[in-house]
Amino acid sequence: MNQKLHWLKQKLQRRLKQKQKVQERSGSSRGFGSRPMNKQQFFGHPESPLFGVSHSPRGSRAPSAIRAAVICPPIGQEYNRTHWTLRLLANQIARNGVHVMRMDFHGIGDSAQSVDQIQDLESWRRNIEQAIDHTKQETGAETVLLIGLRFGATLAAQVAARRPDVNGVVLWEPITKGKQYIDSLREMHAMMLDFWVCKMSTPNDDSIEEILGSQYHRTLLNEIESVVQNLDNVLQPQLIADLSAKADQLSHPLDGNQFVIEDSRPETWYDLNELESAWLRPITLREISKKIHDMFDRLERFDALKAFTPTSKSMEASQ
Repeated sequence: MNQKLHWLKQKLQRRLKQKQKVQERSGSSRGFGSRPMNKQQFFGHPESPLFGVSHSPRGSRAPSAIRAAVICPPIGQEYNRTHWTLRLLANQIARNGVHVMRMDFHGIGDSAQSVDQIQDLESWRRNIEQAIDHTKQETGAETVLLIGLRFGATLAAQVAARRPDVNGVVLWEPITKGKQYIDSLREMHAMMLDFWVCKMSTPNDDSIEEILGSQYHRTLLNEIESVVQNLDNVLQPQLIADLSAKADQLSHPLDGNQFVIEDSRPETWYDLNELESAWLRPITLREISKKIHDMFDRLERFDALKAFTPTSKSMEASQ
């Protein structure tokens, strides 16, 4: 019995030493990055809280200025498909010394409300602003980088245009034409219903429409359909990651204000066979993570991690 206890004690000690070595290599055992790697939390109004996961910065060297980013996810079924990818992206960015917040919009994921309660896009834009304010308060950062995927990217660009404390935007396959986007989703929804042996119909009414498992308020859908996104009024440095055929659709009138990553893989968003498959883009993800690191280095070099004021230096920081 004593021999068995001694053996178990030695085994636990070995595991503890291994864990300590891993923490030391990642810079998370003491000093910089000493907090838990990921923290799930609710924030915002207590009666209607938002859910987010914060990823603590890690790495061997702490940057001289606090770096922070907020990730804005897609909506609807695309939220489910991209969840793992955005988690991987957050972890990779955090390894380079950045505080990262992955947020859920109201009515989506683990945040309060159901999506049919959301009647306008301003509700989701305010959610992003709440995540910005919360991240700044938690980390001490003066500014944040906004990262958005699909319709989350569209909303991120709209918020960046009115927030001087956003130091840059990363738009990953953003939605630029709302009507085309909603029409494509409706077409997929109709195809999905046709696959059933017993023909089905969606119980829509004057106020609610169901699309691919999510019930949207019609006023929200009408506003999404009216979206035609451009970046003319977004002055912050921009990183665009998009399909090769669409990579130039958000070109910016200011030279040097934008960097583009082209993805040569085919589009699968509107392929019904991929509806419940995880959306994984490891090569593009690594490129984005590396470029974000470069963006922060340049922003810090040009002292642009403070509240943003458009200058020639801030434009050069995006190059």
